[in-house]
Amino acid sequence: MNAFLMALDSIREKKGRSFLTMLGIIIGVTAVLVLVALVSGYNADITAYYEKLGVNKVNVSIAWYDTSRAVDVMDALYDYGNGELGDMVEGVSPDVSTSLPLKYRTTTLDSSTVYFGSDQYAACNNYTLEDGRDINAFDIEQRNMVCVLGSYVADSLFQYADPIGETVYIGGNPFTVVGVYYQKDGGTESSMDDMVVIPYSLDRTLLETDYITSFTVKVDTSDHMDSVMASLELFLADTISSTVGEYELENGNSAMTESTEEMTSMSVVLGGIAGIALLVGGIGIMNIMLVTVTERTREIGIKKSIGAPRGEIVGQFLVEAAILSGMGGVIGILLGFGLSLVLGKAMYDLILLPGALVTAGAFGFSVIIGIVFGIYPAVKASNLQPVDALRAD
Repeated sequence: MNAFLMALDSIREKKGRSFLTMLGIIIGVTAVLVLVALVSGYNADITAYYEKLGVNKVNVSIAWYDTSRAVDVMDALYDYGNGELGDMVEGVSPDVSTSLPLKYRTTTLDSSTVYFGSDQYAACNNYTLEDGRDINAFDIEQRNMVCVLGSYVADSLFQYADPIGETVYIGGNPFTVVGVYYQKDGGTESSMDDMVVIPYSLDRTLLETDYITSFTVKVDTSDHMDSVMASLELFLADTISSTVGEYELENGNSAMTESTEEMTSMSVVLGGIAGIALLVGGIGIMNIMLVTVTERTREIGIKKSIGAPRGEIVGQFLVEAAILSGMGGVIGILLGFGLSLVLGKAMYDLILLPGALVTAGAFGFSVIIGIVFGIYPAVKASNLQPVDALRAD
């Protein structure tokens, strides 16, 4: 207790020097806490984004070498996904889109995304119907000029009016609105709500294409992803001759995994930089403690002359070093919490706070840094002899 009080007195006497000594520890701890919080926020943001897109999707793409021998994959894939794979697959839909102007009476949207979907488009892409009905198999078979609007398009074109049954012009073509989706991405321009879905059988009319070459297969759970992909591999190998075209399957969850792994790798690098700041702080503590030993040579010599054991002197300097680094850690924690809140709100619109375990670890590490780098000055002080007190004069 006496060593603790003496250490506090020494720090109070030289406030400016003590603060500068703590600066490296403060910067290091702040950086660690902010880094952990931002990585957590980034991962939460990425997860939310992919959940909006819809997880557990298999993306199928086809490239034809000989279009004269190309086959209609959509119908076959739809039947297979909802037939043999029906217990693992929730839906199959084309993944085809274009940007077209939309108009209702005197209101025009210059460019919105128009998707060519099946009756399972909403299930494949995580949309929920708010009003009216969705596209159905009859619409696709009859090539009906009907559409389902995203919330942004519905709000922009119709304001507070009911859009169901009204006619909207998509790229100059009249379409009857049969449904509206719930907002899922903020309901703003260029968001996932700035969209329209029409029957995929209208692709030749609006896009003048002969074949759809991109598809989405929605799997019920991530546990079934590998099984579904293996089954689709066999199905497509039987359906598409290698002399006519080729196909590619992509696990839609892999992009989210890759983004998380990239951020983890970056956090390791940034964590290393923060660790260097902590080491620099430790060197600063060792340097100032060596100066303290020189300044207090007389005091140490007198203590040794009256029989103070080496352990007491070592303990006194280690306590002072630990308090210096610990106080730096506390200040760093306070700054880390404050910056995490500000940056989390600004970057991700989330309230981000470092976890209790990370906070305790950062504080504990800062104290350990002080003790480790305080050992040499403490040992040097304990090795001084009583005669050094006279030399100090």
